[in-house]
Formats: sequence, C-alpha cells, structure tokens
Amino acid sequence: MRSSRTTPGLLAGLLAGLLGACGEGPRIEGSVSPLLDLRYERAEAQGTPEEVSVRFITPQGAGENTILKVTAKRENLTFAPGTPIDLTEALGPPPSEVQRGEVSRSVLDEPVRGFPRIARGTLTFQKDLLPGTKVSGDFHVTFVQGTDVYSGRTLFGSFEATVP
Repeated sequence: MRSSRTTPGLLAGLLAGLLGACGEGPRIEGSVSPLLDLRYERAEAQGTPEEVSVRFITPQGAGENTILKVTAKRENLTFAPGTPIDLTEALGPPPSEVQRGEVSRSVLDEPVRGFPRIARGTLTFQKDLLPGTKVSGDFHVTFVQGTDVYSGRTLFGSFEATVP
C-alpha cells in the first residue's frame, strides 16, 4: 500500500516554482512575448539632439543587456512632454523608407535580429528628459505584415525610467 503523504522536498519545489512565477518583475507585453524574454530590471530614458529613447535593461556580468530599445529620431520634431510621438512618421520626401521610430535589441549570446518596419506606434514621455530625474511614459508598436517572425506582432508597455 502506498502512502498518500507528499515528500517535503517535492512540496517545497512546487511552492518555490509557484512563487517564482509570481515574482517575475516588470516585463514588456505584446504578441512578441512568446518569442522573446521581455523581462527587465530597470528602464533608462535618454534625450540627445538626434533622438529620444527608452531602454529596458537587465544586468549581464559586468555589463548589461538591452532587452528592448524604442527610439524616436528628433529630426523636425518638437518634443512636448505628454504628447505621443508618431513612430511611423516618414522622414524625408516621399517615397522615403526612413521612419521616425525604431525598435532594437542587444542581448549577449543572442543572434542579432532586426525588427520589421512599424505599422502603428507611439512613444510618450510625461516630462522633459532632464539628467538625474525619473520620467514615466508608455509606448506601443505594431509591426508591418510580412515574412519576418515579428511581422504583424505587437509590443507595448508603461515605464518609469531614470534619465542618466
């Protein structure tokens, strides 16, 4: 006859697994998430004369991984806190292929893969990007349809980022 008692090790393992799944930390959402690990530890916003961006970062040894970076080129852009930046806006005269927005990723030991053009998307910062401050904001991106693995998929999230 078998004992119906559960071994303490098995119970502890199950409990640890359940608790670990609850404490994943912040993550970027969207239909890309089944394809990539989009968990991050911190967000960093940056504004230069050329671009504004938000990076979602995890530590990697002595360095860091950029889980995702959403960038908007500032060419002919009047940056206004609280106003969504249209990431699909074409820069240059038609038929320009250059968009205002770009999504990128740089993770150690992962093949570099570009993301498709953006079909719909915005990036919003709620305050000016002043060094030493925190800024909240959000973004959402839908990629164009096509043959790329990320085609037609989405990424979105809200953030509170530090401005270095």
